[in-house]
Amino acid sequence: MFVIREAGPKDFSGVFALAKFLDSYNLPADPVFIRELLRTSEKSFGGLLPRSKARYLFVLEGRKRIVGCSLIIAKHGTPGHPHLWFSLDRIVKRSKTLGVRKSHRVLRLGGTEDGPTETGGLVVLPRYRHSPERCGLQLAYVRFLYMAMHPERFEETVLIEYRGAMGAGDKSPFWEAIGRVFTGLPYRRADRLSTRNKEFIQGLLPEEPIFCALLPDRVQRAIGAIHPSARPAAAMAARIGFRPIQQVEPFDGGPYYTANRKKIRLVRETRRLPVVQRNIGTGYRNGTRYPGFLVARETGGHFRAVLAEGAISAGRFKMEEEAFRKLKMKTGDFSYVCAVPR
Repeated sequence: MFVIREAGPKDFSGVFALAKFLDSYNLPADPVFIRELLRTSEKSFGGLLPRSKARYLFVLEGRKRIVGCSLIIAKHGTPGHPHLWFSLDRIVKRSKTLGVRKSHRVLRLGGTEDGPTETGGLVVLPRYRHSPERCGLQLAYVRFLYMAMHPERFEETVLIEYRGAMGAGDKSPFWEAIGRVFTGLPYRRADRLSTRNKEFIQGLLPEEPIFCALLPDRVQRAIGAIHPSARPAAAMAARIGFRPIQQVEPFDGGPYYTANRKKIRLVRETRRLPVVQRNIGTGYRNGTRYPGFLVARETGGHFRAVLAEGAISAGRFKMEEEAFRKLKMKTGDFSYVCAVPR
């Protein structure tokens, strides 16, 4: 059984190894960035940072190693470091002479310094990605259980950014056709720079609408397209209430999904219950955990959660022995419990 817990500076080697697999905007393979993120995570779980600075990094640990991680950015879009997007709009052009009316899809650069909560940074070591423990699902869903535990720490709107379509050589067709033309920067360099400073995006990309019809067909197809590796995650998000919006990420054109925090299924259904131990076996049937509950407890800013077999009865949660031990529970202790959607 794996345990999900808060990440801190002592986890550098494990988290940096994961970052090398993802190397994304919010989890780049940059040792300086990762060390800073881990310090921020420790302070965030301890309740020592304001929402504008808080980042919560969860690690999944088992078999004496960190096998995955996921992230909550409490507020993505703050003064001096805005949340940016391209909105997908329509412009209608008419000719009375020809009797012609044309509707054109356009991209408009937008941004805000009062942004939503964002989730990201989810990566699992390759050998654990298809394990019966469903490591990716645990890391994806635990973030919403934590939001239910601490609603005051997060925005009402929650955003998920999905990786967009990539072309040959892991280049983004979207960035090559738009971003690189206006900034002169290759995709990876621009993406890495934006973790510290986004001024160059707002300063160099056009404020005027970009007509999609003028872009090559392969670029038009990339607008709002999800990278194949991200499709299972998008399907999971859809099951708990997230929907795509008419905005795309300004680097690779990947889609944004959003939901109202209070209406996310896992947030809405999380309950605080006393726990009792129950001998109900190993938690597996035919290689699949059934049923599945995310169970979490927090003491002194230290967070622990497991995916466990159990049952809610008479206002209590009856939990399998191994999970009871992993969470260091005593009978009658309160935990936060949520059934995992299938």
